[in-house]
Amino acid sequence: MAAIDAAPKLRLSNSVVGPVLIPGATAPVQTIEVYNAGDGALSLSVSSSVPWITTALGAAGRCQSTLAATSCIPLNMTLNPSSLAAGTYTGIVTVKDPNAVDAPQDITVTVRKGGLDVYVAPGASRDIPFTTSAQVAFRTTTDNGNWLSLALSGSGTFKFVFPYRVRFQPVTGMALGNYNGSIAVTSGTPAENQTIPVTMRVTNQPIAEPSTDRLRVRLAQGAPPLAPPFFAGVSVNNVGQGTLAVQSESVSGGDWIKNTAQGLVFDAGAMAVGVYPGTITFASNAVNSPTVIPVDFEVVAKGAPYIDFNGVLDNAVFTPRDTVTPGDIMLIKGEQLSFSPFTFGPAPPLVTQLGGASITVSGRPAPLYYSSYGQLAFQLPVETPVGTALVQVQRDGLNSNPVSIDVAARAPRLLRTGVGDYGTIQNTDYSIPMPVGSFPGVSTHPAQINDTLTIYAIGLGPTSPSVGTGAGAPGAEPLARVTSTPIVTFGDGFSSVAVTPLFAGLSPGFAGLYQVNVTIPQNVTVTNGRLNVTVQFPNEVTNTVQIAIQ
Repeated sequence: MAAIDAAPKLRLSNSVVGPVLIPGATAPVQTIEVYNAGDGALSLSVSSSVPWITTALGAAGRCQSTLAATSCIPLNMTLNPSSLAAGTYTGIVTVKDPNAVDAPQDITVTVRKGGLDVYVAPGASRDIPFTTSAQVAFRTTTDNGNWLSLALSGSGTFKFVFPYRVRFQPVTGMALGNYNGSIAVTSGTPAENQTIPVTMRVTNQPIAEPSTDRLRVRLAQGAPPLAPPFFAGVSVNNVGQGTLAVQSESVSGGDWIKNTAQGLVFDAGAMAVGVYPGTITFASNAVNSPTVIPVDFEVVAKGAPYIDFNGVLDNAVFTPRDTVTPGDIMLIKGEQLSFSPFTFGPAPPLVTQLGGASITVSGRPAPLYYSSYGQLAFQLPVETPVGTALVQVQRDGLNSNPVSIDVAARAPRLLRTGVGDYGTIQNTDYSIPMPVGSFPGVSTHPAQINDTLTIYAIGLGPTSPSVGTGAGAPGAEPLARVTSTPIVTFGDGFSSVAVTPLFAGLSPGFAGLYQVNVTIPQNVTVTNGRLNVTVQFPNEVTNTVQIAIQ
């Protein structure tokens, strides 16, 4: 395992490039800066997943895009779209260092080849994002009114990235039909000087918009099939008028992709290493039907487990690089973490090996809740010291890449249901305080004033008595109460009401899960049948979740 006090830490100024608009055959060079946030020196190598991206590392020099380091290495990516037909394409540039923490890392590069052709409903608008390497001047030309504009979406977090959006917005009273225009862009970077042809199609029919322009799936040889719930799939949404009705969803490419009643399933089986093309097609009543989503299915050789960069997350807000705390319920996202089917662990005491996978945190074994090919759930050991810790996965005698996390004494987070902003909270009848029918298969109904709720959380900090790593919290007195009692706040701002909870501590029988029992006060202010809830300590506050209330 890499020593965190001696190893370099790989950092990138950005991990996403584009979409880059390329109406013709040339494209500007795209630059990302690479720097070391640790000790020692980086030893970099770079590769591209597609032939239309070539990469070159420049000489180290003064950083232009970050204050986190004084010396950066520019990574220049040349885009050669001449072989591409019109459409949207994504490639992956991988930055590696065999000795660095938080390596390798991927950069997603997206290009839009050709002009812009967009369906829009009357009275609505559609935005198409793109980026440039410098601020640009522009001039729009349109027929039948001023329906086309270009705007900078922000000042640009990085010198090399300026986010723009093209807005298509039919003028009032515009008739249904097709309208043409262009955007002439002038930049300090000559390769970005271009004229972009555009077409706006005004329609009163449904318009299908896919959840992704292109799907990229990767599995190792011998891996279990990738299926729901660990593959969320793709969908189409209506951004037009009327009601979108999807008649069918079909797939093509081979036996490696199947459309089942539960959703899409990918299976590498005995396939050779390589990239296999396919499609997902939605037939609907939309004006732009059929909606075709290209699929790139990559089969790789079986190897060591791999943790995604920023792939170690808490199990509440799932925010990359968020601070965590000893005893937290955590997730690891990656590849080849386990080659067994999805496996639930036993009730506490938790085990430290599951589905052939194990986890260490700065050398300490961590107990697991479940294991699968691309995701593990584990408890951060209670003994983990405050500071920076290293997480690694072990499988078949192979170690994953090390990933760093920041650990604090307390990092309170409220669990969410995954539906809107509603929290994982129970009424006394074990239902969730959400609108009736809003969570399929789960009992839901709004709460009422004076109801007592159970709010579930992680990271609320030390308890008395303390509970060891992997152990279940006591179910009888003395219960494991937090050593610093929080307050629960209902509402927002000046209208919020703070309440001392009836109980705050580890949930009896569970490992790492906290609960806060509190009664909704009478003087809360309810807006549109919803109420915001937070839990606050003297120096920390949780994320905000909602309950439905009547």
